[in-house]
Amino acid sequence: MNPIESLLIDGEKAKLDAFAVPEMSLSSSRTAMKAHSFVMEIRPAAMSEFLTPVYEEWVKESKEDDEAMGSPQDELAEAGYPSLDHLTNTPEILKIILGSYLLHDFIGKLTCRDSKSARYWLDKVTDCRTNNNAIYLYGICYSHPL
Repeated sequence: MNPIESLLIDGEKAKLDAFAVPEMSLSSSRTAMKAHSFVMEIRPAAMSEFLTPVYEEWVKESKEDDEAMGSPQDELAEAGYPSLDHLTNTPEILKIILGSYLLHDFIGKLTCRDSKSARYWLDKVTDCRTNNNAIYLYGICYSHPL
């Protein structure tokens, strides 16, 4: 079951297979594209089940980096590397995990994988809000002008 419950782009329901995470930043191509806002609703338990193995491997590598550097290197390390289940209580850190560190491992694998057939391309995640039933990721995406 896909942990992403729904996707709204500019307030309208959109299909996940129309949304892609580009391999590289959109950078200068943004100037010829149209900006949109998006909201992605995610089921916390399904997200945790899907992403925990990847997250645990990432944590292991990050702890090694912290040890090599002699101190915690980011907010996640300073928080003691909580489990994904616990991160639903810390949306500012969850935003970093889902919107940056594991973006391709999560959203990239659950949305359109062929960017040529995508209609929208994720640019950045700007906010994360949570409650007991859902995680909401907010951000900016782009499309080609019609």
